[in-house]
Amino acid sequence: MKYDVFEYLNLKPQDKLDYFMETRSVLSFLANYWVNYDNVRKNIALYDTPDLYTLDYLIGKSDEEINDFFTERKELLLMTPKLLGIRPTKLDKGVLEVQDVDGTYKLNFKEIDEENIALYLQFIHDSGLGWVLKNGLRKSVHDYAIGVEAGLDSNGRKNRSGKMGEAYLEEVLKELAVKRGWLSHGQTTAKKVKELYNLDLEDTFDNRQFDGSLFNPKRKKLYLFEVNNFNGGGSKSKASATEFKDLQDRFSRTNHEFIYVTDGKGWDSDKSHLIEAMEYIGKVFNYKMIEDGYLEDYLE
Repeated sequence: MKYDVFEYLNLKPQDKLDYFMETRSVLSFLANYWVNYDNVRKNIALYDTPDLYTLDYLIGKSDEEINDFFTERKELLLMTPKLLGIRPTKLDKGVLEVQDVDGTYKLNFKEIDEENIALYLQFIHDSGLGWVLKNGLRKSVHDYAIGVEAGLDSNGRKNRSGKMGEAYLEEVLKELAVKRGWLSHGQTTAKKVKELYNLDLEDTFDNRQFDGSLFNPKRKKLYLFEVNNFNGGGSKSKASATEFKDLQDRFSRTNHEFIYVTDGKGWDSDKSHLIEAMEYIGKVFNYKMIEDGYLEDYLE
């Protein structure tokens, strides 16, 4: 039997649990899972300066010409880590330690060490960046830098897979907010609630972070969300009886509501926590329910 959102919410906890378990689904990858170009754009903006375009001069040049260029324009050596995808966090106070067949050497990319220019040049060629400038580019260093950032971002897929639920929820809330003329946001703290919606949450929420928020400005009503892909295999539910009861108690003193979105095979081995969530909070939806319009219908 298929229920609408209000029929589902009116079910007894055990019947609600049974229906939830029957309708679970697997969340597929969002389009930006492969490469999040918003991240690429933000990162490339950090060094999209005239210096980057000055390096276009080196396209097709010889090793000797590359060496002469950097010897005369030593400050441009500071671009090297960025062009190799080396994040500042990989540098020790701006210094990069490089392994060589003869040992290690250090390069200061916070302030160029003019007495060791030969080592900087060696690093450019040994790293392969010299080859890229000579033979690997056709148009611009800027285009190459975008490729580097895209490659670095694709390496973040594993982390994004753990954040799929949050990203999915953020898109769902954004779409609902646009339809209704409401406001929405992804990761939300009490401080963010004040900043975005001019609402004051009680002090007990100060150290709490939610995975999403949706605000009805006409009714001054705030919906706060948590989302959880509970797939087992080491993943954990965000569920505990104490936590859910505490959340229910706190939200009952306000005009606001808490909604829990979760899914995954992990609930097969943790049904007791899930049914407690349904008893205390009530509004527990899985991804199939969201796709079937449960959240949208509930918020009508």
